[in-house]
Amino acid sequence: MSDGPSKTDITQIFKRLRSASANKVCYDCGSKNPTWASITYGIFICIDCSGIHRSLGVHLTFIRSTNLDTNWSWQQLRQMQLGGNAKARTFFSSHNCLTTDTQQKYNSRAAQLYREKLHQAAAQAMRIHGDKLHLDAGNEGAEDLKNEKDEEDFFSSNTSS
Repeated sequence: MSDGPSKTDITQIFKRLRSASANKVCYDCGSKNPTWASITYGIFICIDCSGIHRSLGVHLTFIRSTNLDTNWSWQQLRQMQLGGNAKARTFFSSHNCLTTDTQQKYNSRAAQLYREKLHQAAAQAMRIHGDKLHLDAGNEGAEDLKNEKDEEDFFSSNTSS
């Protein structure tokens, strides 16, 4: 495995991630074409909201430019690939965290749960995929369910009643 992703790798990954309609607007304020990201939540944000996130501290949200920064790690890219604005919005909504107040939102229990969930999912993706450039997002869980079903079928078909 290489030390880290190349600038070309980073550019290709973000080109693909930005093609999702939810990632074409800032997660926090809705501004078009966000060029910053909160790695912690796997979300795309505008430059104005990136300043607000920076003021929250790196223990709550870690910010990078999707255009200027070239020192992304594979773990950080995995968090972006497995996250996204739509998934974050769904998670926060399902945990009844509907506030637009940045301090409240990112200090909430929902934010803590999402940070942990996304970090664990990215760590698992690193173990499975290493430095493979693109993940087929959303298929990891489906593959796990399919494998569990295959195992059940195997055992039920190979036991005598």
